[in-house]
Amino acid sequence: MMNQSISHNQRQLARHGCTVLLLGLLAGIGFSYAAATVDTTSALYGNWKFAHLEGLVNGLMVLAIAGVWPWLERENLSVRVARWLLVLGAYANAIGPWITALFIGHRVIEPQTALEAFVVYGFYIPGVLPMFSLIVFVWFLWKKPPAVATGEVG
Repeated sequence: MMNQSISHNQRQLARHGCTVLLLGLLAGIGFSYAAATVDTTSALYGNWKFAHLEGLVNGLMVLAIAGVWPWLERENLSVRVARWLLVLGAYANAIGPWITALFIGHRVIEPQTALEAFVVYGFYIPGVLPMFSLIVFVWFLWKKPPAVATGEVG
């Protein structure tokens, strides 16, 4: 039976983390295909590797925050905003490389087409949002613990 003390937001974070992690694992199929068919210096190989690693790392990061969620001041507005920025950035980091690997085929640093601009400005730039979220989470984890007892021993 599931522990009733797990909050809705914590379960929601865990769901999003698992979904982003799944996107990274599925990108591993493209990465395996590229590793078997092209040279490791090719853009196809690099793009699928990037998609695979971004999904894995971002999914694990969201799952890690879900794990420490009970120790954060969840009612604080900055923590609630940081939670959504984390989720938005994790999806951006996982989906942007997928689009690059499937439809663009080369590294996108300076966008030349509308699709490249869409990926850079719609996914890669919002992909920095988790950095700001983690600053908020670290700040609140180092602060004095919330007054409400959560039942954990420590």
